[in-house]
Amino acid sequence: MGKGRESIVKAAIGVFSRKGYDGASTREICAAAGLTKPVLYYHFHGKEDLYQELMIDSFSGYYKTLLRASRRRGSLHERLVRMVTTDFRVAKEDPVRTKFLLRMIFSPGEQHPLFDYIKEMERERKVIAGVIQEGIDTGELAGNARDLATALMGMELFATLENLFTGRPTLTRRRAVQCVDLLLHGCSLRH
Repeated sequence: MGKGRESIVKAAIGVFSRKGYDGASTREICAAAGLTKPVLYYHFHGKEDLYQELMIDSFSGYYKTLLRASRRRGSLHERLVRMVTTDFRVAKEDPVRTKFLLRMIFSPGEQHPLFDYIKEMERERKVIAGVIQEGIDTGELAGNARDLATALMGMELFATLENLFTGRPTLTRRRAVQCVDLLLHGCSLRH
């Protein structure tokens, strides 16, 4: 990625994460990037195009990371802990991008251009459900793989939100183990 494009992307993520899509302007994005509007328009057709590229790049990057984590061998527990830990690492390494994604996902639809978040999150859920289904197939676990993946994603989301809103160190391997243990063993006193 060229230096101008890279600067625009970094600046846009920051501005969108603070102000939302409607509150952000190309002028402000250019000022934050230290570039002029012609440079932005050389790389992107406008604010909407920039936004769409950021969403696609963000979800695609995370999906590839999740897929790599899911393909490594190990027990069901080890694989799920690795996947949750990977999710936490991504959120910790780029908190501004994480805030950007969450702000866009949770903003009312009329406040940003159409983007199919459900399709992207479903793609991620399928990866997690695939690993869980392998555990169901081998008898390590019972239940509906899709529902269990949704539960795990919910626990991950809550830990991420807690970290972003409170600053508490919730995105740890220990927390990943707790999430996976809760998924695999529930509230049982024996496991």
